[in-house]
Formats: sequence, structure tokens, C-alpha cells
Amino acid sequence: MNRRALYIALGLLIAVNAVVLLGVARNRGGEADALLTLTERELPLSWSFRHKENSGVSFHLNVNSDSEVRQWFDEGKLAELGFDPGQYGDSDHRGIYRVLPRKAYVVIEYDGDAWQRYRHRQLQEIEDLAVKVGQGTLEAEEAKQQKEESLFQLTVASRLFSVDVGPDAEALRLRYADRGRYIILPALLRMDFDWRQESEKEEKKRHIYGRVQEILVDELHVPRKLQGGLEMLPEISRIQPGYTWFNRENPARVRYQVRVAVGRRYEPWVKGIEIGDEYNSVVEP
Repeated sequence: MNRRALYIALGLLIAVNAVVLLGVARNRGGEADALLTLTERELPLSWSFRHKENSGVSFHLNVNSDSEVRQWFDEGKLAELGFDPGQYGDSDHRGIYRVLPRKAYVVIEYDGDAWQRYRHRQLQEIEDLAVKVGQGTLEAEEAKQQKEESLFQLTVASRLFSVDVGPDAEALRLRYADRGRYIILPALLRMDFDWRQESEKEEKKRHIYGRVQEILVDELHVPRKLQGGLEMLPEISRIQPGYTWFNRENPARVRYQVRVAVGRRYEPWVKGIEIGDEYNSVVEP
């Protein structure tokens, strides 16, 4: 490489870094759009943690994928985003899948009504296990194992839930004013469908709904000065992004909490980390 080309490459590198740093400064300048404390349940270490080819440390934003989300993300919400679900007939299934996703904003609620509904349903399912044993449709030992697994999941499942979407982040913030409970982030949203039966007497009908395909900023880099304590945590008790498998001998547990801010450009960042067993949650059966 000649000297002129080298100078051009260095200039481009400096320019790119300057743009990135300017974007970070603009995002973090002024009052944060949201400021809240999450735990390992909501911010588990990313899959790449401790991989040889990746020396960085980051958290993954772990939004609960409970299917109840579909009930609020209906055709009306899709229309607000610019989709036209009405143009697809009963047989035009492939056409729905060909519709490109749209960029908009998703409202994510932490430890609110959506979590309480989810928790109530799980506890109700646990109570139903005893009924099934009494009816002879479920073995007592299997019921015991299912109860143990379900109670475990309630101690590690994320309490973050998508609760609304919209094209205008400021308008969403007016409706969800609690900056310590609601995060607003850019996302890719798309149409989808399933088959539902309103009652036992009716046939299944196609139901079009929306889903969050991808949250565009779902990895939070951990500054080097905050990484030390995380490196010391044992791998075996780690909560995984998504579903965490139950290990009876060494169950995963909550080991840290993270102070998170979301900036003016709706990009989250890590402000602080506290590590300790006191953050582990206990679920009352």
C-alpha cells in the first residue's frame, strides 16, 4: 500500500470513529428517555460471552416471547404502521409472508401488568396439575417434576414484555410516561398469521396479527471497567437468553442487576452493575 492510500484509509477510519462517537454523545446528552434497573433475567450475558474469537462482553435484551403478545398486536395496530392486512384473501397466505417488515418503535414494559398476567397463568397451570392427578390423567411424579420446572421458570423468565408499537416514539412516550417501567426502542415489525378457533363449534379461521421481528438495538456493550465481576461468575449457574433449561443439581439463578439508560436516540447503554445473590427472586407457589 502506498503512502497516499494509507493516509486515505487512516482518514476514513478516523472519520468513521468520529461519527460513531458523535452519535454516542448525542444519544447520551441531556435527560435520558428511560432509566431503570434490570436483572440477569432481563439482561443475560450474550451467547458470545467467553468465546475465544470474541473478547468483548455484552448483555442481550431478553424480551419475553409469550404468545399473549399477539392479542394486542392486531390488524388495527398493523394499519397504524402502514400495513394493509385487508387486501389479503383467505387463501393468500404466501402474500402475507412476502410483505416486507417495517421499521417503527416498540414499547417494552418491565415488571408490569403483562408480567403479572403471565405469572398468574403459570401459577394457574401449576394448580391444575393437582386436578389432573386427582382425575388420573397425570402421574403424581410427573406432576411434581412439571411443578418444579414451572416454578423454576418463574424465577428466571424475563419480566420484559412488548406491549405496544407505533411509528412515532414521542407519541408513544406520551402514552407510556413512566420512564422507570417503559422502554421505547426501534424495531422491525411484520405481519404474520395463525389459525384460531373461537369456540368448539366453529371451524378454525385465519387470524392476521403483527409481531416484533427484531429489536434493532438488543445488545448492550459492557464497558471494560465494569467487566471484572462478570468474568468471575460461574458458567453453570448462568441464565441464558430465551429459554433457560432446568438443572436440578445446579439451577441457574439471578446473580446481578444492571442500571440501564436509554438515550435521546432510543439506544440503551449500561450505567452500572451490582453483583450479589440478593438479586435472586423467589416465587411463592
